[in-house]
Amino acid sequence: MTKIVFLGKLKDSAGTAEREVKLPAISTPEELIAFIAGDNEALAKQLSEPSVRIIINKSILPDRVLPEAMDEVAFMPPLSGG
Repeated sequence: MTKIVFLGKLKDSAGTAEREVKLPAISTPEELIAFIAGDNEALAKQLSEPSVRIIINKSILPDRVLPEAMDEVAFMPPLSGG
């Protein structure tokens, strides 16, 4: 099982801060987002924003290739300062 974490405003769109899922064979961030968002179009749109960072196993995804082992996947929206 993979722990999916939604940070900041993304948890409102997801309806939860985290969930556990069994990921199918996924090789791109787009496939990952499509699977995680399911039929929630608003969430899919937010997760697809270029400013949203994908963090896998506590490391920001540096390129467009997903690692084989994904124990935890977090989606982090841009931070706002004040």
